[in-house]
Amino acid sequence: MWNCDWEHQNQDILKRNYERQIRGEYKPVTPIRRIICEGCGRVFYTRIWSKKYCYYKKCGNIGYRKQLQQRRLMAPPRIQVCKCCGRPFIPKRSDALYCSNACRQRAYRQNVTDKSSGQGDHLI
Repeated sequence: MWNCDWEHQNQDILKRNYERQIRGEYKPVTPIRRIICEGCGRVFYTRIWSKKYCYYKKCGNIGYRKQLQQRRLMAPPRIQVCKCCGRPFIPKRSDALYCSNACRQRAYRQNVTDKSSGQGDHLI
């Protein structure tokens, strides 16, 4: 059993020892900390100094998505120029090249006709 699994299952023991530690009755080798989970917002107790989530398997992904969403909201919008029509636009994806589906389709059709028109060049 992993240490984080044990801590998740034995929060009542850690809470009692934390309260004893605060009163000065208990001196652990590694201090117990009281933390608010960044994923679900619940209070939990841990001895692991780098722990941010009450149970990483459940709240780790939730907390990561919250942080990612906040970073995206704080970042200024990235303006890109459409490869087809040349108009500036704010992409919805990081790998977007075209401002709309119409431009994407127009570029695809242009690319297909360019390739097919050059196929007969090698025939004599």
